[in-house]
Amino acid sequence: MPTLTDVPQKLIIGGDEHFSADTSLLTVVYPGDHSVPVGECHVLEMAQLDQVCHAAKSGFDAFRFSSVACRVEILTQLSRLVEAHREKFAKLIVMEAGKPHKLAMAEIDRAVALFAGYANWLNTVEHRKSYFMDGYQADVAYFPLGPVLAITPYNLPLNLVVHKLAPAIAAGNSFTLKPASKTPLTALHLGGLALEAGYDAMSVVPCGTETAEALVTSDVFEKLSFTGSAEVGWRLRSISGQKDVTLELGGNAACIVEDFPDQELEQVAQRCAEGAFWYAGQICISVQRLFINKAVSERFYKAFIDAVRALKVGDPKDPETDIGPMISLDDVHRTRNLVNEAIHQGANALYGGSTYNLFTMNPTVLNRTTPQMRVNTEECFAPIVTYTEYDRFEDALAMANDSAFGLQAGVFTQDKNKVEQAYQTLDVGGVVINDVPTLRLDGMPYGGVKASGIGREGILSGVAGVSNLKTLIQKA
Repeated sequence: MPTLTDVPQKLIIGGDEHFSADTSLLTVVYPGDHSVPVGECHVLEMAQLDQVCHAAKSGFDAFRFSSVACRVEILTQLSRLVEAHREKFAKLIVMEAGKPHKLAMAEIDRAVALFAGYANWLNTVEHRKSYFMDGYQADVAYFPLGPVLAITPYNLPLNLVVHKLAPAIAAGNSFTLKPASKTPLTALHLGGLALEAGYDAMSVVPCGTETAEALVTSDVFEKLSFTGSAEVGWRLRSISGQKDVTLELGGNAACIVEDFPDQELEQVAQRCAEGAFWYAGQICISVQRLFINKAVSERFYKAFIDAVRALKVGDPKDPETDIGPMISLDDVHRTRNLVNEAIHQGANALYGGSTYNLFTMNPTVLNRTTPQMRVNTEECFAPIVTYTEYDRFEDALAMANDSAFGLQAGVFTQDKNKVEQAYQTLDVGGVVINDVPTLRLDGMPYGGVKASGIGREGILSGVAGVSNLKTLIQKA
């Protein structure tokens, strides 16, 4: 199979293409067999750090005074360009990330809508508000914060970049991106489209850990926006200095099935199966802990296992596939170890527990787990879900809260009082009612508490997070 890029993709620094300082190349391989090269890209070296920082500063100095109309046009053009390059992005995401084709297409749809959503918000929002008090007028407005540094993971190589790029453009900032080393080609292609759309205050710089940490410690950047593991995110915050930081980290999301209309049994079971196992569970809000009311468990269990069995495991290029390969062989081994350890400690595999092939795990459902097992305490980031029954709704809420993480939770119930009880009680950034926590409406505030992060993304939250709220006070 030929590579998706004919020549090594160059770095983008301040709107211009550059080679690596020592011609270092990163080879991207297809997770489905780890032998097919998808493409190559140049890698930023320490010797080029000053160049990137200078580009971030000079780009900000130029773009900070751009008009709202200019920013709206860039965001609108980006929405159109991503749509026009849909097939290219789909191939890149499938081949780089091993993401099933239909999920890659859904990610592209979200990116198109997100750019358009930021453009629409920017075009309609009241940019300056006035308040009157004690004989004074106070005008309040958002101003550009400064150069933004973003670090993104492999699992949504397009959409998670857009969640950081779009608010940076909307607010008038420059933007420097360190994409995941396993999926840099998607980010570089998007960077090229940003240049085409007229946004040249941008750099896309695949690089190693040492160089990335040097960027994080640089005083040039006023903002660090990181999405990835909790371990890495909190470490980067500790070395980030005085810059503002947003961390969107991991979770071990709980989903509580309290009750549901009889006619919706299969739909609820299917959503729980999809929420747990789509993209092999490599989503930070995948359902990892499933809590089922004993009163409905007998009916739900059969429907849930049937729904899991109906998921298609295999080739991510197949439009019908739900579960493709894991991103690396190390992750396959890590997942097998988690499952085997849980079984050794007394858990039971209700379904799965084995590999589909060398690169792909079958979906695994475990019961008889304990709260102390790693399949419950850690973020598995794998096709694993634990199945636990409970007697009282309060017990389910307590078990869901028994976690170091707090990103999102799902609750199925028709009882409005229990909806409010869950909203008031669950220690998470978002509570999803009558759906799984594996749901992100891209315009809404999104983020976690506890070990799951700090700050929020989403349209209004995203712009606020990369802006300086400035007040002008004068006598009325």
